Amino acid sequence: MDIAVTFRAPGGGLEGQRPDRCERCGSQGFNLHQHATKALKDPATARAPVVRFICKRCRKTMRLYPSGVDAARQTIGLRQVSVLLYWLGLSYDGIREHLGHLGCPLSKATVWANVRASGLLGDRRRLRADPGTLVVQPRSDGATARFLVKGRAVTVRLARGGPGEMVLWVGALQPEAAQLMHRRTREGARRLGLRAELPDRCEAARA
Repeated sequence: MDIAVTFRAPGGGLEGQRPDRCERCGSQGFNLHQHATKALKDPATARAPVVRFICKRCRKTMRLYPSGVDAARQTIGLRQVSVLLYWLGLSYDGIREHLGHLGCPLSKATVWANVRASGLLGDRRRLRADPGTLVVQPRSDGATARFLVKGRAVTVRLARGGPGEMVLWVGALQPEAAQLMHRRTREGARRLGLRAELPDRCEAARA
């Protein structure tokens, strides 16, 4: 049985929200400056709303973003996907190809930067695909990576889920390999602030 990690869609209203305090002077007084939109790199969400405020005291401009979005162009979900694919054994080239089938190819340098920022770069518990075994196949809803880990076949499938969501499915036919992939998926998800669930629990959580 495959285990699944769901990456929620970015979004959420910003109505009524304001910065807590100014990053520069600590003031809690702000004037609304501008409503705008921000271009995103994400399989399903092209733009997100941004609200700009100006501190009344020092005139510093601050921005508020919806959940799943920050100052970077990539959504938080896309960065998490790239890091989890790395953690589960894909190479930088494999990650780029995998995400390319969802319309979001990332350069190797960008993936490396995402992994480095996550704190998982060089972690000894990271899985590695056996050399020369990684094959990425496109699907109508995403892509599937097939490779060997210590001689055992595993599958990592990334697909579009509900509106704006991505779902990563991880599994293997051999019980020992499946247990290994499930453990590593849970660990990687936990370290990224996500949850890995078996399909019945995943569906129950979404209902």
